[in-house]
Order: sequence, then structure tokens, then C-alpha cells
Amino acid sequence: MEYLGLSARLLIGALFLVAGASKLRDLSQFRAEVANYQVLPAALVTPTARALPALEVVVGAMLLLGVLIVPVAVVAAVVLVAFAGGIWINVQRERRIGCGCGFRRRQEVSNRLVLRNAGYTAAAVVAAVWPSAALALAPGPGVPASTLTVADALGVAVATATAAAIVVVGLDARRFLAQQRASAAVYAR
Repeated sequence: MEYLGLSARLLIGALFLVAGASKLRDLSQFRAEVANYQVLPAALVTPTARALPALEVVVGAMLLLGVLIVPVAVVAAVVLVAFAGGIWINVQRERRIGCGCGFRRRQEVSNRLVLRNAGYTAAAVVAAVWPSAALALAPGPGVPASTLTVADALGVAVATATAAAIVVVGLDARRFLAQQRASAAVYAR
């Protein structure tokens, strides 16, 4: 299970770091996306839009570095549940809005995104339940010493990054091909 816990921690850490950094590049746009969800009182939109990307970067960095793994993985799971809830509410309202997800902001809210966040939440829970001290600077209380060698842990890290890259490239290719088919259908008329 330590392999799985390490892989989940690295995956969620990278996800949070990249998504948070992406949102920090354009805080005014992210603020508009948070407001567009229409789930927060107006007074909380700006503070949330400012704090959330920074929280994501910190959580991501802490997970990647292996600092206080269990509580940080729990925070990640709670944030992901909140994201899924906001998306689900807007899907139920039948609103066609951008997800504000970070690096894939142009995606519209959908049941698929709710399921994706549920999967990410499951990974964060795995990182909290089966934490790995491998490649960790300060794993925190309750995290048993790692049984993995450094080479094993680095192998898990490379395998996790490779699998994530394959999934991302595959999804991008699928989306690109769907757009090409739609364009071809328009020109065929």
C-alpha cells in the first residue's frame, strides 16, 4: 500500500501545485470564475479567489515535499469535495459556465468533472490513509517509516508522472480529434 500512498500523494501534490499556479497567473479572471459559480455570498468571492490558489500551491508543495502528509492530504480531500460540490450545484442548475479549474479553465462544468474530482478526492484519501514517508522531508506524526528504497520511491514517482502525462495527452488528443470531426462536419455541409 505504500506504493499506492506515495503515488497518490505525488499525483495530488502535482495537481494542486499546477492548478494553483495557473490560477495565480490571472487572479482577476479567477475571481470572475468564482463569482460565476454563484455559490458564495458576494462578500466572500474576492477573499476566496485570492486565498484558494495560494492554498492550492502550498498544499501541492507540501504533498510533493512530504511535509505533514496526513493533515495536508485531508485538506486536499476537503477542497476537492468543495470543488465537486460547486460544480455539481451548477450542473443541477443547468448552467453552462467554465469550471475555473486552473490549467483547463475553458472546460464547462459537467457531471464528468464531478466524477473526476471524486476520483481526485479518492486519491487524496488514499494519500492520507496509507501515507508514505518515502521522499518526504517531514512526514509528520502517524506516518510510519518508509520500507521503500530511494530507487523504488523514485521509480514510483517516475511511473506516476508518466501515467499522468499519458492520461493528459490522451485526453487532449481525444478532445482535438473531436474538434477536428466537428469542424469537418461543418465544412462538409
